[in-house]
Amino acid sequence: MHNLSTVIKFELTRTLKKPSFWISIFAIPVLIGIIGGIVAFAQITGNQTQAELNKKPFSFSVQDETGYIPDQLLVKIGATRITDKEQGIKSVTSGKIDAFFYYPKDVTTKTIEIYNKNDGLLSNDKYSVAAKELLISSATEVIGSKEIVLITKGNVTTSQKNFENGREVNLIGSMIAPAAALIIFYAIIVMLGNQMLASTTEEKENRVTEMLLTSLYSKTLIIGKIIALVLLGFIQMAAILIPVGLGYIFARGMLNIPDISNFTSIIVFDFWPIFIGAGLLISGFLLFTGLLVGIGAAAPTAKDANSFFGVVILMMFIPFYFFQVFMTPSTSPIVLFLSYFPLTAPVTLMIRNIFGTVSIPEALIGLAIVSICGVIAINLAVRIFRYGTLEYSKRLSLKTVFKSKKTKKSKIQQ
Repeated sequence: MHNLSTVIKFELTRTLKKPSFWISIFAIPVLIGIIGGIVAFAQITGNQTQAELNKKPFSFSVQDETGYIPDQLLVKIGATRITDKEQGIKSVTSGKIDAFFYYPKDVTTKTIEIYNKNDGLLSNDKYSVAAKELLISSATEVIGSKEIVLITKGNVTTSQKNFENGREVNLIGSMIAPAAALIIFYAIIVMLGNQMLASTTEEKENRVTEMLLTSLYSKTLIIGKIIALVLLGFIQMAAILIPVGLGYIFARGMLNIPDISNFTSIIVFDFWPIFIGAGLLISGFLLFTGLLVGIGAAAPTAKDANSFFGVVILMMFIPFYFFQVFMTPSTSPIVLFLSYFPLTAPVTLMIRNIFGTVSIPEALIGLAIVSICGVIAINLAVRIFRYGTLEYSKRLSLKTVFKSKKTKKSKIQQ
């Protein structure tokens, strides 16, 4: 034991000299601080956006059978009174006005009906708030009615119908199909992420690549690995869905599984949301596959490659901190940046596609960016694999890859 202090001193000195040791110590608090800042910024931005939307004036008409709402108040707020309910609904569907409020004679037992243009899941609440506030402010002027007490206490209910391009919009039903694309995207990346990283490093560590490349081109090998990863993704999804489907069909009563036929009937299949969701799913998968396979090809060991997996997953989760912002139509710089930055664009645009707050041209631009970057990532992964597949001692840098490419071109020209 006389050399114990020497061993301790040696281990401490060697570890303390490693930059990775200090990075690992300070990375967590720095990361927590960054995430906290992002959450705070997203919350402030979301509240500001919602406040701006609520303050934005809108045109509306009122049919009041309660007799509480005075004409002078309607004139003051710029609203009009009508006596035909069907006319009010038609004015909304045709786009002449933004909303129509129908107040039944007894609002304490019957529902206030609201018909409005679709401004998004979160923004549509402003119409319900306005309808209630209008009734409450009018009811306070009437004295001696039991109904007034109930109204001023907020004991009234509303039903709301949203319209877009002349037809009623089922907001929940239209969100289901785009949401499925986001769920599948996350499931595939989470299940296959480590496999993507290890798909090239395992052969490098076992020196199998040297033998494979004697009979295969490097491009053929890496493209084959990527195709295999895609097929593995389908197999894993099938392995999950098929037993669930069989259990629902043959053992629904035994397992007390609820009937989902009513649920599936409300799903809305609109072309553009489904097209955008499917396009982002495919292009985003190619982008992250190329990125992870390229990292695996550049890293000397699987352990080194796995250290980057957390960074990639973090980039996928950053958009969720801006969830409230994405629920409202917004063209703020942070929303545009997250929508067009390749590593955050797939998830950001999928979330905005779910809530219908992204325009078709904006979604197509983002889809094009992700698709182009996906192709570039795949080609870059092929090139990194070509030059890094036989590098066992150190991590391959992009400078080395492009330098090798430049050297190869100069030799051809000579």
